[in-house]
Order: sequence, then C-alpha cells, then structure tokens
Amino acid sequence: MGIAITLTTIHKPTVLEDYIRNIQQYGHEDIEIVVVGDKKTPSGMSEYCQRLSFAYLGVKSVTYLGIEEQTKFLMQGYKDLFEFLPYNSFARRNIGDLYAYDQGHDIIIRVDDDNFPMKTDFIGGHKVLGQTDMLVIDTSNGWYNICEELTDKSNIPFYPRGFPYDMRWQTSNVHKKWKSINVVLNGGLWLGDPDVDAVTRLCKPIDAVEYKRTFGAYFALERGTWCPINTQNTSYSRQIIPASYVSPNVGRYDDIWSGYLLRKITDTLGDYVSYGEPLLNQIRNEHNLWDDLDKEINGNLYTRHLIDTMDDIDLKGTSYADCYYELAEKLDQNLHRNRDVFDNVITGMKIWAECFR
Repeated sequence: MGIAITLTTIHKPTVLEDYIRNIQQYGHEDIEIVVVGDKKTPSGMSEYCQRLSFAYLGVKSVTYLGIEEQTKFLMQGYKDLFEFLPYNSFARRNIGDLYAYDQGHDIIIRVDDDNFPMKTDFIGGHKVLGQTDMLVIDTSNGWYNICEELTDKSNIPFYPRGFPYDMRWQTSNVHKKWKSINVVLNGGLWLGDPDVDAVTRLCKPIDAVEYKRTFGAYFALERGTWCPINTQNTSYSRQIIPASYVSPNVGRYDDIWSGYLLRKITDTLGDYVSYGEPLLNQIRNEHNLWDDLDKEINGNLYTRHLIDTMDDIDLKGTSYADCYYELAEKLDQNLHRNRDVFDNVITGMKIWAECFR
C-alpha cells in the first residue's frame, strides 16, 4: 500500500521532521512526502527536503516540487491545469496530489504546515480507509456538527469552518447505526486551535483539549447528512482523487467547497466519509483575522446555494472522474447566483476531471 503525505507551504516546512519521527516511531516504511512550493516559498527548500530524505529511515523520499519541477511535470500531460492554476495560491496543493496519484500511491494524506502530529500513530490512524464496520450517524435536519466531539478548554460549543450559519444552534435528532461501509475519505480532527471560522475566532478563541470519543475512534456520516471537510488532516483513497480538486479564487472556502462537491459524489456512488482519529495539534500560523473574515464572506453567503443546488442534481456517472465532470456541467446549468466565482470553480472542475478521463 503506497502512502503519500502532501502539503504546500510558503514557509520552511520544519513540521515534516515531526511527521518523520512519528513515521519512524510506529515502524512505517516507504512513505513519500511531497512538498509543493510557490513563488513565496523561501530558497533552499529542495536541499532541505533532500537532507530529510537521506537522514531518516521509513521515508521513501521527501520530494520538493518547486516552480520549475511543477512546470515540467504539468507540461508532460496536464497543460490545461498548468495554465489554469494561479501562483501564490493554496490550490497549488492539487499538483502534489496529482503527482502522488501519478506515482501510484493508494492513500494520499493532505496536511497543513501548522498541524503537528500527536503521540499516536498518524499513518496508522489514516489506514481506516476501505471496507470496515463503523458507527454511522444521520440527523433529522441533514446536518451534524463534528466539533461536538471536541471539548473546548472553557466548554464553549463551536462549529467547524464552513458549517452554514443558518444550520447552527438547531435542535436535531441524531440516529446512529453500526454498518459495514466503504470509507474513501477520513477527516482527522484537531486539538489546540481547531479549524473554525474567523467569526468564531473574533468572538472568543477556541482551545480544543479533548476528543470525547463518544462514538469510538471513528464515526461516519450517513449519505445526505452534511458537514464540512477541510484538507489539513485528511486522507483520500486513490479512487476519489479525480473528484478532490481544490479550487482557487474562492477565498478561505477553497477546501470547504472541494469537500462538499466530493461528498455529493461519494453519496452518489455509495461510499462514506469518516471523522475522528488521528488527531493533530494545530499551532496556527499568524493570521490577520479581519482578512480571514473578508476571505470567508463569499463562502458564508453562497455555500447553501451550492448545496441546495446539488441536492436537486441526479448524477448518472459510475466513476469519480465521470461524476465530477457531470457535476460540473449540471452546476453550470443550475447555479443562478454568484456566477463570477462559480464559473471559475466549474471550469477548474472540468480541467481536473479531464486529467483522469
């Protein structure tokens, strides 16, 4: 089973040394780490990654894709994607995922450069993908707040970034059932400074200190029960990478909309998304919260329009690539608001799907 960890960064990714020590501690072998640079990434990163490759057992390689390497890779067969992805964009992480896919990896784990592994087995925690028995949750209003499983230091309830505001603070009946399911994506949770939105951070900082494990180490959401998916501690089965594109130019909802689009297809094809372990500790990079808020406004306003539109779409495809392209076409026909942003998303979805079709 080939496993890759991918991330993009504009900093020196010293967090990799923590991941590598965790990989060594738990005896994993042949893990590839793929680092995607950008124009703001400091010089010397190729040499740094090369030193990490030589210094540690258990790691197949720490591959650095600078601008030159990205260009060479994409021009070998992904020219449209090369011309579409902007520089100085979080969405360049797509290149790392596509590269890992081309290398034949079965599991691709996305992390952020400010999320640190805990003392538990990080790689082992993400090996939950595949056919398994798991507690599956559905709710009467079609939404479940995964952050109910996290305890804030001051016992403040909170929601993950991307959870629609009009669906918060509602009373909903929760149903749970053990099922044999095929898990294709696992969203690991976060302690410390969790993935919440700017409004929450401006009101009161959250410090998550415990994972309650009410449902055990993992739980899945039933088809039709929504919750955001981010990309900071998230593992993807190889089969879903053709529908896992992260769109640029949508602010701080790039990974959130990516997750919602993907959930539409996992539901269509009968697969499941799980949440829970492994936990990471987020020591968040410095942010201007007012700038974050500005970058979240578009997503706050139009996420429900996206999801409500998808709820009315019937997909006929039988593969992730075909369903993703079909979803892009049907969104093009049925989205009626915010088209200046959604047009860019739809174009990118089609380009990404064509990389695999």
